Amino acid sequence: MPGIEASSTSAKMVSSDKKHIITRQASIFAILRSLQKHRSPLSITFRGHGNQVYTSILLKVDLKEGYFLLDELAPVSGHKRAMSASPFVITANDRGVQVVFGGNKVIGAGKNDGAAIYKVALPDQLLYKQRRDAFRAHMAIADRVDVKLVSYERQKPLIGQIRDISSTGCKVEFPYLVNPAFEELEVFDEISFDLPESEFESTVLCAAEARHAVYDEKKQSTECGFRFISPDGRNQREIDRFVSYLQRAAKRLGVI
Repeated sequence: MPGIEASSTSAKMVSSDKKHIITRQASIFAILRSLQKHRSPLSITFRGHGNQVYTSILLKVDLKEGYFLLDELAPVSGHKRAMSASPFVITANDRGVQVVFGGNKVIGAGKNDGAAIYKVALPDQLLYKQRRDAFRAHMAIADRVDVKLVSYERQKPLIGQIRDISSTGCKVEFPYLVNPAFEELEVFDEISFDLPESEFESTVLCAAEARHAVYDEKKQSTECGFRFISPDGRNQREIDRFVSYLQRAAKRLGVI
C-alpha cells in the first residue's frame, strides 16, 4: 500500500487481518491524540534499516497546522537518521487497535529540556487493525438505553437507542434516516448515555467514531456502530461495569 512500509511478517499480518485505511484528517488526529494522551510507546523503523527499531512518544498533535511532535529517539543513533530526512514508519497500539503509518519525514527539530524533539507532518493515511471484542452485550427492546451523539460539524445532535455494547463500542438504532449520511470513521465529539438508575448513578461521556451504517428506507430507520475514542478512566470503568452487568443478566436468563 502506498505510504506504508512493513516487514514481511507485518505484511502477512496486514493481509490476513481485517484492516482499515483512514484518510479523514479528523479521524487521524483523534487516533494520534489518543496515542499522545495515553503516552503510548511508538516503534519507529527507517527505510533500509528495518532491523533497527527505535522508540519514542508523541508530545503534541496539531490538526490546524497539520503536524505532530516526536520525543527524542532511543537509542540515540536514531537522531542522525531522523535529521538526514530518511523516511520512517511508525507502529503503535491504542487500546487494542494497531496503528501503522509510513512515509514520515522530519520537517523540523528542536530541544525540550535538553532533549531532541522532531516535527513531522500529519500522515495522509493511516492503517489500523482492531481487536475483536471479548463480549458484546445485546439489549432487549425494553432495556435499551437512549444515547445522544454530538458533532460540531452537524447542525443538531443525533438521538437513538443502544442495541448492543462492548468495552470498546456500541451499535445504535435511530428511528429515522440519518441525514446527512454517516461518513465512514466520522468522528463525533460526544457520545453520552445514562446508565440504568437501578444499578448505576452516572452518565457515560466520551468521543466516538462511526462505523458501518445501514439505512432501511422501508422502516425509515438507521443502524450504525460506534467505537469509543479514548474514554477516561472513570468512563471506561463504567462502560466495563455496564457490559459485565448485561453479561450477568444474560447468563441468568440462559441467553448465553
